[in-house]
Amino acid sequence: MNKLPKAATQIAVATAAVALLAACSATPEGSSGQSGQSGQAAGLVSRVDAAAKTPIKDLTASLGAPAGSADTKLCYITRTLSNEFWGFERDGFEAEAKKLGVKYQTFDVTDESSITEQLDKAKSAANQGCSALLASPISATGLDTVFTDALAKNTPVVILNDAKGTVPGTVYVGPDAQTIGQTAADYIAAKLPEGGKVAMIEGDPGSSNALNRGEGFKAGVAKHSNLQLVASQTAKWDQTKAQEIASAMLTANPDIKAFYSQNDGMALGVSAAIAAKNLTGKVLLIGTDGIPQAKKEIQAGTMTATVSEQPTTEGASGVDAALWLLAGKKVPGWVDVPAFIIDSANVGQYPTGMP
Repeated sequence: MNKLPKAATQIAVATAAVALLAACSATPEGSSGQSGQSGQAAGLVSRVDAAAKTPIKDLTASLGAPAGSADTKLCYITRTLSNEFWGFERDGFEAEAKKLGVKYQTFDVTDESSITEQLDKAKSAANQGCSALLASPISATGLDTVFTDALAKNTPVVILNDAKGTVPGTVYVGPDAQTIGQTAADYIAAKLPEGGKVAMIEGDPGSSNALNRGEGFKAGVAKHSNLQLVASQTAKWDQTKAQEIASAMLTANPDIKAFYSQNDGMALGVSAAIAAKNLTGKVLLIGTDGIPQAKKEIQAGTMTATVSEQPTTEGASGVDAALWLLAGKKVPGWVDVPAFIIDSANVGQYPTGMP
């Protein structure tokens, strides 16, 4: 073979090096470069129909069974598991992930006010190779920075139950919290045809669920001219505080006919306050969530009803939504998992757990 002159060889090497650098610096769409990430994120956001609200049963029928793989890892940032409601949400998430053969990890926090701790857990989850993030934010906007960063990296974000997000590209799985409050008001109106005074025990004022349930209940009461909301105060999801507040409300307004509690844990405190005034069975008590203890109270006659949610279904549906997005399918911005009334007429249909 003939050898090139030394100068020609150096030119050839330099030319090859320039070509190699140019090839390496190019970032086609779908690669890990910044422009590729931007294109991917735009594609993910476009697959979330922000204006659409679809019942989960209809969505499953239209999109088919979700499929996972051993290379997929789903991370769920939840709230305190000392509240058994979030335990059922976690159980639905983990059971569905396991059934579909994907890796999963749950990150929980100490209590219902652990906003900073939850943000730290979310940041940690985002750095642990998660294919998609699922979360139940304590604060409506508390995890938005994490969600925005995740979506920019083409990582789907699914919000379970509380704090329906406003970050474009997020999917909300859960009920309409305002409808929950309205349902409670309508139920009370039906049980009190002659009307009367009612009171509400509120959750944490920083919680999206508390704000929306409260707005829904007030709007529902306003529809019924024979109902009068005479007291409404926050107990911050705390059972003991709820008992103290309800007792004070009954002292100030001994003719209260019904209480609406924004969750069942606080309703248990209200039940104790009602009992202490010898008014059990005389004052209606409607809770929210449908936890097992509330259903036992309904059976015992110490609670009237609960507006039950479906946390196990929500957790599983969140997994499905994440996998549909990862598969490139279009998903509505709101996957509706509606709440419903449980009272003495149907409580026997739910002997254990939560749907």
